[in-house]
Amino acid sequence: MNRLIQAFRKLLLRLSFATRVRLPTDPIPRAWPERVARQVPLVARLSPADQDRLYRLMQLFLKEVPIEACAELELSEEIRVTIAAQACLLLLKMPYPRYNRVRRVLVYPSDFVPKTVGLHRSGQLVPPDLPARGQAWQSGVVILGWDAVQRDTLAATDGHNVVLHEFAHMLDAEDGTFDGVPLLDSGSAYRTWAALLSAQFAEHVTRAEMGELTILDPYGAESRAEFFAVATEAFFEKPVELREDQPRLYALLVDFFKLDPASLLPPADANGAA
Repeated sequence: MNRLIQAFRKLLLRLSFATRVRLPTDPIPRAWPERVARQVPLVARLSPADQDRLYRLMQLFLKEVPIEACAELELSEEIRVTIAAQACLLLLKMPYPRYNRVRRVLVYPSDFVPKTVGLHRSGQLVPPDLPARGQAWQSGVVILGWDAVQRDTLAATDGHNVVLHEFAHMLDAEDGTFDGVPLLDSGSAYRTWAALLSAQFAEHVTRAEMGELTILDPYGAESRAEFFAVATEAFFEKPVELREDQPRLYALLVDFFKLDPASLLPPADANGAA
């Protein structure tokens, strides 16, 4: 019964996404192209038409999602644009709207200590919360450390990107759960996704337990939700390596994001040459 309810909820969500939002026609802020090119090297791979679409998505995103600075950080246009460009990169080829659960983005100057509530039992020690670079909550809050955002954004080929990671979680959560299964186009797509993701996740867990160096961050072995998030990071930042190492996973992500990042690289890079 629970599976039927979940399937019905996902169907309703897909129908709600069938009504596409018209992209803005307002002039793109003059400073955006130069700022995005400097701050977000991944965008330089896109065609002029795709860059224009990205800026239009950013306009919608910044109107709909409040970005708030915390802990005496001064909110700047650089912060807003850097985060929006990467969050919208995930949506570049998807019908809009997405991120239906994102309510606001909180930005701290650096790593932050999450405020969580532990379950205390008699005689049980509860470990303290550790500093985090980013978090995504099912309530719709995304939390980012600005230092980590800057480092990850400029290091565009190392497979680590906190903005891509946390907003991948928010795509995953569109159906109400962090389970590694985002909202897909059809019922058959869910069966394919579940089977392949489970197999790839199990393989990643085995490789991580053996201490094997992998394209994907070992943190992806924590859960299917984390596996989807780290796979998204590698998909955009190390597409050629991911395609060669895990071609079935890469093809699955191409189908979901409707984008092939490896094809956007210069020929030498796309062929894997040094």
